[in-house]
Amino acid sequence: MRKLNSHSIILILIIIVFLIAIFTKDIRIEIAINTNQTANQIVNLEKLENITWNLYMSPDNSWWAFYDSISNIKHSLKLQTYEFTEKNIKAKLKELLGQGVDIKIIMENYKYQQFKNTWKDIENYFTWYENFEIKSDKQMKTEYVHSKINLVDSGFWIQTANLTNSSFQKNREHFFYSENQAVWHSLNNIFDKDREWEKILLSDIHPNLVVCNINCRNVIETLLESAKESILIQTQYIVDERILNILKKEIGTKNIRLIVSDTDMNDKLLNYFWPAISRKFDKYYNHTKMILVDEKILLLGSMNLSDNSLDNNREIGILIIDQELIKKYKELFEIDREKSKY
Repeated sequence: MRKLNSHSIILILIIIVFLIAIFTKDIRIEIAINTNQTANQIVNLEKLENITWNLYMSPDNSWWAFYDSISNIKHSLKLQTYEFTEKNIKAKLKELLGQGVDIKIIMENYKYQQFKNTWKDIENYFTWYENFEIKSDKQMKTEYVHSKINLVDSGFWIQTANLTNSSFQKNREHFFYSENQAVWHSLNNIFDKDREWEKILLSDIHPNLVVCNINCRNVIETLLESAKESILIQTQYIVDERILNILKKEIGTKNIRLIVSDTDMNDKLLNYFWPAISRKFDKYYNHTKMILVDEKILLLGSMNLSDNSLDNNREIGILIIDQELIKKYKELFEIDREKSKY
C-alpha cells in the first residue's frame, strides 16, 4: 500500500477541517433560523393569548395594589428581583414567614456600582426562618438577575420596578398583575429552574413571555421590525446599536415616539432623533420599560434597551394584547409625553 507523504496528510486535514466548518456553519444557520422562526411566532398577534387583569403605575396607584396583594398571601411567594430595600414589604414578609408562608427569593448580590450588599441584608433579616430561602444568580451564569417578578399564591406580578421606596413613590414604573394559570406555571417553572441551576428552554417559555437572555433580543427586534404604523417606547435609555438602527430605519414611514429619563446619558439620543421623536421625562425618574407597537402589542418588562440587558442578564417581560389595557397605557403615554421636554 502506498504511504501518504506529509503533503498529502496536510491536504487531507485541510479538507476535513473545511468540511467540519461547512457542516457546523449549516448547523449554526439552522439554529439561527429556528430561533428567528420561534421569535416570529411569538410576536405573531394570532399566536398570543389575551392575558389580562390590571395595569398599575407608580407613583400613582401601584403601592396599595401591590402591598395588598403581598399581604393576602396564604401559601407561597417566589420573588425574583434586582434590588429589595423597601422596609414595609420586608416587615410584611417577616410577618408572613411567621404565619408559615413559604418564601423563596432570587436576587442580585453584586449590583452595578454597588455600595452596599443588600443581598446580605435580606439574608440576615430573614435568617432564622426555615421557610425562607434566598439565592443569587451565581448558578444562572447571567451578568445580573435584573428581572422583577413576584409569584403570589396563584397570581403573578411582572413589573419594571425594583422593590425600593423610590420605585413606588418617586419613579415612573408600570406593573402588571394577572392570575392567568398558563403564564403562572411558565413563570414558576422558569423561577425553579433558575433556582436549581437548570437550563431554561424555549419550550419552558409561554408565548406571551419574553425572557432574556433566551428569546429576548429576537422577540424585541422582530416586534419592532414588524411594526406597520407606530412604535411608542417609554424606557430609561436606549443604547443598543441594533435597536437604534432599527428605529432609525423606521423614521419617515412609522409614527415613532420615544420617552426616556432626564439624564445626561440621553442627550446623545435626543441628538440622534429630533425632538418630534424623542423627549426626556422629568416629572418623575423614568425607570419604566415599555414598548407599544401598532397599538396592538404592548411589552412590559424589566429589560432596558442595552446589549447587556438583552444578551447577558436575566430579564422577564410579558406581551399584552388586551385592548382595554393598551388603550389605558396609550393614554398614560400621551400624558407623560406632553409633560416631557425636548
